[in-house]
Amino acid sequence: MVSSTAQEESNLSDTHATDPSPITQEESKSVETPEIVPSPIAQEPDNDVPAPGNQFAEFAAGCFWGLELAFQRIPGITVTESGYTHGISHNPTYEVVCTNKTNHAEVVRVQYDPNECSYETLLDLFWSRHDPTTLNRQGELVGAQYRSGVYFYTAEQEKLARESLENQQKKLESKIVTEILPAKKFYKAEEYHQHYLAKGGMYGNAQSPAKSCKDPIRCYG
Repeated sequence: MVSSTAQEESNLSDTHATDPSPITQEESKSVETPEIVPSPIAQEPDNDVPAPGNQFAEFAAGCFWGLELAFQRIPGITVTESGYTHGISHNPTYEVVCTNKTNHAEVVRVQYDPNECSYETLLDLFWSRHDPTTLNRQGELVGAQYRSGVYFYTAEQEKLARESLENQQKKLESKIVTEILPAKKFYKAEEYHQHYLAKGGMYGNAQSPAKSCKDPIRCYG
C-alpha cells in the first residue's frame, strides 16, 4: 500500500515532469548540456565526514524535494542535503541527470544524532514516502533518477536496511525493487534544490521544516 503522501506525489508528478522549476528553465536556456563522460571518481565510496557525534544516512525515493522536507522535520536530524549518487559521471548537473543517461539517483543525504534518532526511524520514513515496488519511477516520474534505494555507510545500516525491507515486503503484494548498496560519491545538487519546499517551492508557498511538524507536504510548493 502506498502512503497518502506518496499518492499525493503521484497525483502531482505531471507538474514536476512537464513544468520544472522556473530557475531550472532559466538556466537551461543559457547552459549547454555537457558531454557525458564516465568517470571512476563517481564510483568511489562517499568519504565525506559528518559533524562530530553525527552519522550519515542516504535514501532515494523519487523526487528529492518532498523527501528532504520530511527528513528535515525529524528530531535528531541535524543536516539534510539533496543530491545525486550512484551514477557514471563526475560532477553531474540536474539537466544532465534528467537526460536519464548517467544513472544517477536523486537522493537525500542526512546527518543524524543516533542518540536522538535511530536509523530505524529513518527507514520507517523512507518506506512511507514512496512506492518501493515500481522500478525506476514514482507515479508519472519515470527514469533511473527516481528509483528506490538505500545507500548504507556501515555494516549495521546494511543489516537494518535489509531486515526492514523484509518486514516491509510482508505488507505488500508486489515485489519491492529497492536497491540496498554501499554509499558512493555524493554530489550535492544545485543550491536552488536545497530545502526547496521550505524556501517556497515552485509556487512560492513555503512549508514548515519545524521538528515534529505534521502538516501535509505539498510536493511542489
